[in-house]
Amino acid sequence: MDYENRFVKVSVDRGLAVVTLDRPPANAVSLEVYDEIRRTFHRLGEDPAMRVAVLTGAGKVFCGGNDVNDFVDLEFDRATEYLAHVRLTFNALYDCPIPVVGAINGAAVGTGIVLASLCDIRIASERAVFALPEIDVGVLGGSRHVMRLAGQGMTRWMMYTGRRVRADEALRARIVDEVVPPEEVMPRAMAIAEEIASKSPPAIRLAKLGLNRSEEMNMKEGYEFECTLTAAVRRTPEAREGAMAFLEKRQPSYAAR
Repeated sequence: MDYENRFVKVSVDRGLAVVTLDRPPANAVSLEVYDEIRRTFHRLGEDPAMRVAVLTGAGKVFCGGNDVNDFVDLEFDRATEYLAHVRLTFNALYDCPIPVVGAINGAAVGTGIVLASLCDIRIASERAVFALPEIDVGVLGGSRHVMRLAGQGMTRWMMYTGRRVRADEALRARIVDEVVPPEEVMPRAMAIAEEIASKSPPAIRLAKLGLNRSEEMNMKEGYEFECTLTAAVRRTPEAREGAMAFLEKRQPSYAAR
């Protein structure tokens, strides 16, 4: 598939994609970058050969947020259209059928913290910082996405004050799942991605679908939906191969990577 973007670089190896925000100096997101992110994750999800993706930033910053120049003369009518692009982009990342591992190599502020929160798993550098600073530039941020992880108290504190949260605080607040030294961020994220890529491709895609869809369901509804997906998994040849490999004490042989 065509991933010829200006600012969102994509490399693919055996079904594992590395998606890198590359817009120096801070990987700030403009309307063009939003559209590139959206197209990229749509295409990754549509490619049956794709198994997992890693999302990171070039340089020392994960994502420095929106390009503030976009907001200086943003009138109401244009703001509505602009925010529609933003919503569609965030939805494309959240709904991407393959798991996305966030390698948070540096600051993730504004749009950056939202992109991180929409990943399935987040590995952060000890030097990473997180913030919702939009209150200081005349807009509001993606607090609802952050609230899925951090809860009401921390999200409101960040939203109302624009304060920056260190990586260790973010770990305690469950904004990230693991904090490692800067040089270990990509190796750790890639190791997790490789582990995911080794699993049954249809089972992983159905697992993500079930987790996303059941997030807003109550416990009984969520489990009932998961059972329908379990039945769907059982109809795949990979399900039998996984069970036979377990009984025969060997690694399963799924589609070639």
